[in-house]
Amino acid sequence: MNIVDIVYLIIRIVLSVGAGLLLGWGTPYVFNRIPAKWLCDYDEEPDKEMWGERIKKYPWSWVFAFLFLGAVFCIWHMGPIYQIAGLPALWLLLLMALADQKYMIIPDQLVVTLAVTAIGFVPFQPDFLSPLYGALIGGGSLLVIGTIGRWISKKDVMGFGDVKLMAAIGLISGMKGTVIILVLTFLSAGVVMGFGLLSGRLKREEEQPLGPYIAAAAAAFILFRPWFLLLADGYLAGF
Repeated sequence: MNIVDIVYLIIRIVLSVGAGLLLGWGTPYVFNRIPAKWLCDYDEEPDKEMWGERIKKYPWSWVFAFLFLGAVFCIWHMGPIYQIAGLPALWLLLLMALADQKYMIIPDQLVVTLAVTAIGFVPFQPDFLSPLYGALIGGGSLLVIGTIGRWISKKDVMGFGDVKLMAAIGLISGMKGTVIILVLTFLSAGVVMGFGLLSGRLKREEEQPLGPYIAAAAAAFILFRPWFLLLADGYLAGF
């Protein structure tokens, strides 16, 4: 390793760690200052609670900082381009998960910004059509599930924010990655909600957000993309 490589490595480490700490520490600050109107449906006005402190700075700023430091080194081997695209995507997913968990809303502004980060993932796609197929599969599958669920239960079972979020994620993950994320989403949601119902912590009549599970599944795929794709290829090879 020559002096140029050493300098490059030091600069990359400093910038990566700095970005991780900034995103982690900054999450409560940014979430508390998101326009309250973003956290409402189009026909609603924000209430007083939305204008106050939504999440506490401590301990969450430290929790998120450590999480993003872990993410920095988890995707280190993917190269700087992947880090530049991956870290903002993970941050946006976290903001949307917080919004949906607390207010049952996924801001369109964050979804659009997430879709823009898909540009940075283009070099990691098998072809240029894969992101488009991913968006169609992701958004389309949730739209179909929501339509069928509404027809059966006579009420909304899937928010349109979830559909838009999954379409944006499809642009990032591509066709195969989108299928993986959908599987992870419904598995994790099924386990957590099933346990909640059995333990009495959740009620059947209570509406539960799906966004946090979608965001967590997408984050897991971004962090461990090569391994998930390898696992999927190995599974498909058995048929």
